[in-house]
Amino acid sequence: MRVFWDTNIFIYLWEKKVLTSEMEALSDFVDREGHILVTSTLTLGEILVQPMQQGKPAVVRAYQSAMHQLVLIPYDREAAACFARLRATNPSLRPPDAIQLACAIVGECELFITNDCRLANVKSIRGLRVESLSEWHSSRKK
Repeated sequence: MRVFWDTNIFIYLWEKKVLTSEMEALSDFVDREGHILVTSTLTLGEILVQPMQQGKPAVVRAYQSAMHQLVLIPYDREAAACFARLRATNPSLRPPDAIQLACAIVGECELFITNDCRLANVKSIRGLRVESLSEWHSSRKK
């Protein structure tokens, strides 16, 4: 299964400050089950902002290196068309969220994990299941 992680999930993983047990379970799930971890080029850009602002080139390089291990879906023409369809039918979706969802759809992901409550309310889009990290974690414990 192709599992898309929203930007906030990577931040939780790498900063290890919040939701650590949930993140450990999610990481184990991806590794143990042999799922393919996917995100977008938008995620790469978003996670680099803070270390660049803080003048931490080693962190920038570490994040870039880690992203080489993943499937990165570009925001290209196909994703842009999907973005437009998403925004046309879901006008309350914020543009960055619609970009992430469009990239997940174009990347043929089955599961989209986020911790953005607004985005987690989008339950199913063209075969893509959207779940919050806590919702996903709770369902795994049952």
